[in-house]
This record gives sequence, structure tokens and C-alpha cells, in this order.
Amino acid sequence: MTGEHEDGLFFGCRFDRLNGLTLKDCDLNRSEFQTEKVRDALGFTLTLSCLSFRNVKFSALLFDLMLCLLSMSAGNDEKRAKLRDVVGAGRFDTLMRVLKGIE
Repeated sequence: MTGEHEDGLFFGCRFDRLNGLTLKDCDLNRSEFQTEKVRDALGFTLTLSCLSFRNVKFSALLFDLMLCLLSMSAGNDEKRAKLRDVVGAGRFDTLMRVLKGIE
């Protein structure tokens, strides 16, 4: 699936390639994001709301990638530093190298 979708109901759906996909104000209950490649995950836009996260399953890669992207923000220095430990130092460093290569 690609393109922009607004106020959609995606109950129990499976998403693999997310690049170019926008899900604005969508209900994703019991859906799964099974992305296994960083390039397939980047360029994905998701509304930050309960309907986007409640009962939604994210692949380990996508979950870790979101934490890595959060670590690139400013402020909350203490919390951001802990994200490396949550992801795992080796995996975190690898994902950050991949992200820098894509920028």
C-alpha cells in the first residue's frame, strides 16, 4: 500500500513496505507493521495518536528505528541516552550508521 490515507479503518491489516505511505488519523487496531528493511520504513508518516499505537504490532526493526530517530532529537538528554541501552548498543550503532548513510 502507498499513498495518503486519512480517517481510514485498517483493522487487522499487515503492512510490509512503508516508504511513501501516509496514515493520517487512521484506526490501526490489531494491525501489524512487519518492515524488515530500513529503506522500506523511511518516508512513512503516521499520526501520533492512541489509534495509531493501541494493539498495533511493530516489527523489532521498526520499533528500534523509532527509538533511534527519537534519540536524534534535542532535549531530554538523560532519556535519549538510555535509548541506546534499550535498543542494544551494537544494534543502535548499526542503525545510526545506516541512518547517517541515508541522510
